[in-house]
Amino acid sequence: MMNRLAMQSAAFAAVLLIWEAGVYVGDISPAVLPPVAEVATAAVELWGRDTFWSSIYLTVRDAAVGLVIASALGIPAGLVIGSTPWLERSTRLMVDFGRSFPQIALLPILLMVLGTSSAMKIVLIAFACFFPILLQTIYGTRQLDSTLRDTVRAYRIPVHLKYLKVILPAASPMIMTGLRISVVVSILVAIAIEITSPVKGMGDELSKARDFYETNVAIAYALYAGLLGVIVNAVADRSEKYFLSWHFRSQEA
Repeated sequence: MMNRLAMQSAAFAAVLLIWEAGVYVGDISPAVLPPVAEVATAAVELWGRDTFWSSIYLTVRDAAVGLVIASALGIPAGLVIGSTPWLERSTRLMVDFGRSFPQIALLPILLMVLGTSSAMKIVLIAFACFFPILLQTIYGTRQLDSTLRDTVRAYRIPVHLKYLKVILPAASPMIMTGLRISVVVSILVAIAIEITSPVKGMGDELSKARDFYETNVAIAYALYAGLLGVIVNAVADRSEKYFLSWHFRSQEA
């Protein structure tokens, strides 16, 4: 554990040294790449700005709402599609098209329909998160043991109990994988939308700093955005281990 931490710290220090050397030895303009100290100072000063905290709140809030909507639609749809062979065959082309579609291409259309509002951002986040959740739910449902399927059919278990007590628990490891992927996607898409359109959030603050040539502030916001992604991913990973502790114990056994 200590060796891994030491190696990670050394790698981080090496990146900072290369950065600092590039500024001074490479004679790079501070307007393009400011020194590490300037970025660190800007990062600390951001803590005293109300706009910094409000931008984090708006980004996380809209990402969370979009993720909840995607989950509310994607999980039930995936359970039904994955457990119904003819429906899976019928929707395969549509699902493949949706997961391959570049979500950002919807931005101009949504801007015309919903304007520069949080609703526009939430809709696009929900669309981006929907397909990973849907696909993982379908995969998880398809992996249901054939013996278990036969047992459910033989005892004529009611449909609602079949999904709640049998299919959902069996598919939950794959569903959690889809949720873990989508948690990070929601943050990335939220920030990308804020950078490319005038919607409030961390990306918008980064874009403003860029427009005013405050490169140190822009880089500080970018680093905080990356840190937010790391934190969200860590929370998702811990949540998966907590809610699926029974699954991991059964695998170890």
